[in-house]
Amino acid sequence: MNLALRLLVACFVISAPTVLFLGLMRGLERTRDDALLMAFAERDDAPRDVSSAAAEALDKGPIRADGRGSNAADDPAPVADSFVCSTCGESNMTGAKYCQECLGELNR
Repeated sequence: MNLALRLLVACFVISAPTVLFLGLMRGLERTRDDALLMAFAERDDAPRDVSSAAAEALDKGPIRADGRGSNAADDPAPVADSFVCSTCGESNMTGAKYCQECLGELNR
């Protein structure tokens, strides 16, 4: 019983920060107020950096892992800036050291 309790506590300690972080991110996404951002973007007396940041936040939407925003179809990745893996032929992002498909080292 003592071992089972220790394993349960260890699982909780390992998984709790991840669950709390994901809950915080979901909560922040739900509390985003687009009407307030639009009001900041349209105000004349607001500082320029605040109104431009509000306008950018409205345009971008959620940020993807590659940092481009949510409109992947509107802004395709340029083919010239990608590396092609010599092993499997997969196209990888600029600056990648390893292939995302086969994990082989990319030749530059």
